[in-house]
Amino acid sequence: MRAVGEGRLASDSPAFERHIDRCLGCRACEQVCPAGVEYGQLLEAARGELFTSGKTRGFSYGLLRLVLRHVWLHPARLKIAFGMARMFRDAGLARLLLKTRIAGVLSSQFAFGLALLASSAPKLVRTPYQANQNQIVGMASAADGPRDQTWLFTGCVGAGLFARVNHATRRVLAANGFKIEIPTQQVCCGALHAHAGDLEGARILARRNIEAFAGDDQSPIITNAGGCGAMLRSYGHLLTDDEVFAKQAAQFSARVRDVSQQLE
Repeated sequence: MRAVGEGRLASDSPAFERHIDRCLGCRACEQVCPAGVEYGQLLEAARGELFTSGKTRGFSYGLLRLVLRHVWLHPARLKIAFGMARMFRDAGLARLLLKTRIAGVLSSQFAFGLALLASSAPKLVRTPYQANQNQIVGMASAADGPRDQTWLFTGCVGAGLFARVNHATRRVLAANGFKIEIPTQQVCCGALHAHAGDLEGARILARRNIEAFAGDDQSPIITNAGGCGAMLRSYGHLLTDDEVFAKQAAQFSARVRDVSQQLE
């Protein structure tokens, strides 16, 4: 990154591309860095250089750019895509392709995506457990006194494939005395775009979410996905040069809390 920044290495060089692409972006290095370097932000900026370099990086990368731009930025299209994915999963086709290993022959990335899709299948819940959950929510609703206001960020993959986790989060928050609001205009957090280097796409989604949660600059915004939470917390940095949204983005990020933090 420093070599590219200093002009000693081209941003479209194979060495730079290979080094940046091999990083998982787990950001574990940030926790042990004595200088407190926020490597995740540097990594996204570096991938932004690769994204805008115009270099052709293979079919799978081109397909990723197409999907991020023409599906993920359009909520109606994304909803249809997740609906089709659920039908494909529930019909057992994802597991079938994995068992026959056809997916692995086509592409290891495709096989990995199918495995993730298959793992999102809802588990059967026993009736006694469901009854207990309903009892808990009922007890919370009948509790005396006002409840604290919270906002739930449902996420795109969360809402599309793991809705049961969002429902469980609502039950737990209600059982602990919180009032939950879910803005209908919220969209993807933008993490997929930022990780792929499409920072402008991430900014578009960030602005939409800030507007969706506007009107209350105090109540916490709860997320049950660590990846979404990390992205939402970075809106202040992502939009730091935006004259209209910079201040709102910083306020938004300060309100984001993981559900485990809220329940402490």
